[in-house]
Amino acid sequence: MKVTAKVLSTIGAIGIAAGIVAAPTAASATQRAAGDLKYYYECGTSICVKTITTWGSFGLNSYGDHLYAGGWSGYVRVSTGKKIYFCDWETIQLQLEPKVTEIFVSRLKASWCQ
Repeated sequence: MKVTAKVLSTIGAIGIAAGIVAAPTAASATQRAAGDLKYYYECGTSICVKTITTWGSFGLNSYGDHLYAGGWSGYVRVSTGKKIYFCDWETIQLQLEPKVTEIFVSRLKASWCQ
């Protein structure tokens, strides 16, 4: 155990002296996750989350609570046919009524966000 601790300590000291930091890998994962769209909806007596990481149209049948757009733009269609548009980094409130039937995530920045 002492040898292992000493080796790890030495490697850490060399890394710091050389300016090597392991944090960029962790930061990249965080930045990617921050860009994902998060749709929060009612599931039983709780609020669940669906993470969308790519563009496209996603059919749903749930009562939405709110949506965090992340780095995406698009719209949410509800059962009345109304579309609720969103742009990058916005949070929109859906108020659990009416039901969300579709989330469309644009491949490019949507025209209404220009």
